[in-house]
Amino acid sequence: MTKTTIIIGGKFKGHKIKLVPSPQTKATSSLVKESLFNTLGASFQNKIFLDLFAGNGSYGFEALSRDAKQAYFVDASLKAFQTLKENHQKLKLDLEQSIIFYGHFIQALKKFQKANLIFDFIILDPPYFKDFYLPAFEYLDKLTHQNSIIICELHRKIVLPTQIKEFVLQKEKQYGNKKIQFYQKI
Repeated sequence: MTKTTIIIGGKFKGHKIKLVPSPQTKATSSLVKESLFNTLGASFQNKIFLDLFAGNGSYGFEALSRDAKQAYFVDASLKAFQTLKENHQKLKLDLEQSIIFYGHFIQALKKFQKANLIFDFIILDPPYFKDFYLPAFEYLDKLTHQNSIIICELHRKIVLPTQIKEFVLQKEKQYGNKKIQFYQKI
C-alpha cells in the first residue's frame, strides 16, 4: 500500500501526494507543515520557493498550492526523484511551475547561482544528523535577497549557530523531536 500525505491549504487542499517509499527519507508531519506555513503567514503569490532535500516535495507543493510562482525541488535520492515526478504529474503542474533536480545539493546550488536565480523562501530539510546545513549556507547569499527566509527543519538535538554567514536566526519553534528555525539576512 502506498503511503501518502495531504496538502493542507490553498488550491490543492485535500489532495494526497505520495511519500517516498524509503526508510532513509523522513516524512514531515502535517502539524509541522501547517505550523510552518502559518508562521510564515506571508503571501506566496509570485514567490519562488526552493525545497532542498525535497523528499516527496511536501513543502514545495504546499507553497505552489498557496500560489507560489515556482517551486524548485532538489534531491539526490532516485526514489525521491521518482516520487517528486509522480506528485508533480498528479497535481497537473506545468514544467515552469515545478522544477525538479536529481542530484547533489551543492551541484544544484551552483547551477542556480550560474542561472542567477533568487529565491524568496528556501527550506533545508536534510536527513537528520547529516552535516549539510552549513555547507548549504555557503551558497545561499547569492541565491537570496534581503527579505528571503531560510527555513531549517532539524532534530531538536542539533544546534546551529544563531548567525550563519550573513543570516541570523529570527525564530525557532519546537514540535516533539523536531524544530524549525527561520533565518534572514542581516
